[in-house]
Amino acid sequence: MNTILIQVPISTAKKAEWDAMVNSPEGFALVSKQKGFISAEFGYSTDEEGNLKWNLWEKWETQEDFANYNSIPERLEDSKFMQTFLAVMDGPPSMLWLDGFETRSPS
Repeated sequence: MNTILIQVPISTAKKAEWDAMVNSPEGFALVSKQKGFISAEFGYSTDEEGNLKWNLWEKWETQEDFANYNSIPERLEDSKFMQTFLAVMDGPPSMLWLDGFETRSPS
């Protein structure tokens, strides 16, 4: 299993637009059907200066599955999803593959 952390600065004024896209058929509904996709968790954070960031953790069987997902027509630069993604961003995103990821739950 491979876990990636993606952080995207989002324009506060465009947060609702991003939420609508993520919850649309082009958002997580599409991601969840992809080969190798395991799960996703996401949430927002705001720093001391008031900058909004969308934080996403995704788990994939392989990094190749993630790369293949990002090559589907619905994720190419001219797609509705990517056009929205580019429009709501308030800075460059960051992506980090974790070397290890563990989950702990109360016993």
